Amino acid sequence: MREETFPGDIAQYFSVIHRAFLKDTKGEYAKYDLNPTNAYILLYLFFNKNSSQSELAQKLVINKGQITRETTKLLSLNFISKEISSKNRTTNVIAISSDGKKVIKKIIDIRNQWWEEKLKLSGVKTNSEFLDSLKKLESILN
Repeated sequence: MREETFPGDIAQYFSVIHRAFLKDTKGEYAKYDLNPTNAYILLYLFFNKNSSQSELAQKLVINKGQITRETTKLLSLNFISKEISSKNRTTNVIAISSDGKKVIKKIIDIRNQWWEEKLKLSGVKTNSEFLDSLKKLESILN
């Protein structure tokens, strides 16, 4: 890294890694009629239970229009359910369905396999300090 562009280069590194992940895993997710974005949504719903579309957009840093398109696709696959909130009639509550839960292991496997291959190839060790640093950064951004 050149001194005059650090720490700004970190954003570029994350962006390159993220785009490579999307490109490399797209075909694997497609086998389940998914894409990386709606796989993220299913994972979030699996680990965090019910959510509104606004919360999904905020937590996953995806614009609301794309959340609408992705949830419409997931509804058509019967991977999620969507109901009007009893607390706020203008809010939809989204939950993962039993069919959606059936693909979670595959989603996790696809994601983990990609990371295991890249970490092994690069020689990067995921020690607790490394992971703790990434988690801390993520926590202040969300």
